[in-house]
Amino acid sequence: MWDSGFSEERLHPRAFAAAAVLLLVAVVLQVSVVARLGAPLGRPDLVLVLLAVVALIEGPLLGAVLGFAVGLLADLLSSHVIGQTALVLCLVGYLTGLVMNAAERSIAVPLAAVGAAAALGTLGNAAATALLGDAALTSGQALLRALAAGIYGLLVTPFLFPLALAAARRLHRERGRL
Repeated sequence: MWDSGFSEERLHPRAFAAAAVLLLVAVVLQVSVVARLGAPLGRPDLVLVLLAVVALIEGPLLGAVLGFAVGLLADLLSSHVIGQTALVLCLVGYLTGLVMNAAERSIAVPLAAVGAAAALGTLGNAAATALLGDAALTSGQALLRALAAGIYGLLVTPFLFPLALAAARRLHRERGRL
């Protein structure tokens, strides 16, 4: 009756494991290296960008599951309410994965999707923080950070997306041989 269009989509264990390891490394790099960078307009969110790239390649199911898992890990490593980042990254992963088929046909779609995912994820985190009464940013600062996150996402996508796509194709090709 209600066909979501994802009846053939499954959670593939090897793709999940590879993407989970990639995102775990991204969380560690975000906390230890990127957090110390003095980039103009704020720090890029490596986790958001990689989650968007993985969701574009693997689809909304894997994007949502990985977004929730990596968001929960990020929540455990921070001092804010547990579940806040998990919710935002779950939604970002799912929504970005919805344009998976369009990303295969166009070069502009991955750029726009990753940039928008980075910006919306940043705004989502700021909104969740404000709703929970722990707002550290004004609305103007949140918009500026979201714009910066979108720009950073646009800048790194031409490098990350082809690498991740090649790795995913190789992973799927090896799975087909087993």
